[in-house]
Amino acid sequence: MIQFLKITSAFVFTFLGFFTRAQAQPKVTVEQIQAYSVISPNANYWHLPKNINPLLEALDEGLFSALKINRDKNYSPLVVNLIKANQLGKISISWTNTKDSDLHAYLELYEMDPAFVYKNKFVSLSEIKKDSINAFWFISCHIFNQKQEIIFKKTLLLAMMPVKSLGMGISMSTPTTSPVSSFQAVTKVTALLSPLSEDLEYVEAKVPSSFITDNLWMPFLQDKPRLFLDTSKQYISYVNKTGSHLLRTPAASMKKINSKDKSLSNPYYKILPLIRKRQNYYTNEFYEVIQPIRNVNNNTDYSLKAIVEFDLQFNQASNTQSPIVFLPDSIHIIYQDKDSIGYFEVQENVVEKNKFANPNILFNGLDSTKQFDVGTFFKKETITSSKLIMGKIKAHPFKIIIHYESDLKTIFLDDQMILIAEGKNKPYKMVESTTAVDESIKDFLLQMSFSELFQLPTNPLN
Repeated sequence: MIQFLKITSAFVFTFLGFFTRAQAQPKVTVEQIQAYSVISPNANYWHLPKNINPLLEALDEGLFSALKINRDKNYSPLVVNLIKANQLGKISISWTNTKDSDLHAYLELYEMDPAFVYKNKFVSLSEIKKDSINAFWFISCHIFNQKQEIIFKKTLLLAMMPVKSLGMGISMSTPTTSPVSSFQAVTKVTALLSPLSEDLEYVEAKVPSSFITDNLWMPFLQDKPRLFLDTSKQYISYVNKTGSHLLRTPAASMKKINSKDKSLSNPYYKILPLIRKRQNYYTNEFYEVIQPIRNVNNNTDYSLKAIVEFDLQFNQASNTQSPIVFLPDSIHIIYQDKDSIGYFEVQENVVEKNKFANPNILFNGLDSTKQFDVGTFFKKETITSSKLIMGKIKAHPFKIIIHYESDLKTIFLDDQMILIAEGKNKPYKMVESTTAVDESIKDFLLQMSFSELFQLPTNPLN
């Protein structure tokens, strides 16, 4: 396919002149449309649908109109989903039924890995831009004359960029979006093929993300409305059926623990035995962390007090976990003003029991009745919590699942899921349970899940 990408502008204009001189409206037959995915050749999400009329109409309205040629609509092109990579760029000419046509067109649609595109320098992009692209599509059109000579060829390089939508869950990089959205994007870009464009024109398409089906979040999210939160100022604010909510989570503070001081005057004397049991007791540092939390509506102040270990040997490059490790057991306390109202413990990288994600079946993150099988045979994946926070508040058991990969915080109260919120360091949107709960506790747990205490640091703490 690569050898077909080069053509001079002078040749394009010469060809346009040929069209004008030959006859008023030459006839072109679209002989074949073929597709392939180098990323997932054995999958079926990239297969062309039965109805390819949108692609043909895109050619009519775009390229063929610009070239002033008419498509023979009495002929249906051969649709081929290729099965091998070595078939890319190969065109089989067999015009027995269309030999009277003035011109013969072929359309090729190939999904490519971004690494391949960058390595071969098809396009130069910033690193930030590269991070937003999951896949590329090469969209090429070739036109032959009756002598079987290629007299026109153009290629568009389509960058597929997933964007936030109402969907929530574990997003899937491949495929970037649903087959329907993918085909719509390819169709719209096919209409941009032009004799005046660059030989390898770069375009972008923002498409809704696809999500892996699962049995943890998906049943809860099914067709429930999304609540969007405003975090543009120093507050978290949102409105639900109970009214407006205004919350503030100030920065956490840290105080280093002198673990070498064994005297009774050491304010941390009672937890020293627990600290000394830590494997890297002699090399790591230990801190008391205070995380303030305020409910502005209720004029109520809370705080979290936690004892953490700071791993001085933490490898930031891995970015797989936090350098902060919470000491085990339920020694971390929840306060309302100065009164203790609960406690919690924190576990890292916990496999959720009987909870799985199925990467072979995707959905739009909103309506789980609309699923699509991508034709792969991957094993179901266990769902692992980056952090699992468990405890009690005012005698109510609670659990918070923090999943860094999907930016999801999942909150349980009294053993019932009551809230799923999305956001990295601040909540962006959320879905609530229809069951009535104590709004003040729910808001507190929302703030707790997004507090600085449980965020994944990008730099070591000072």
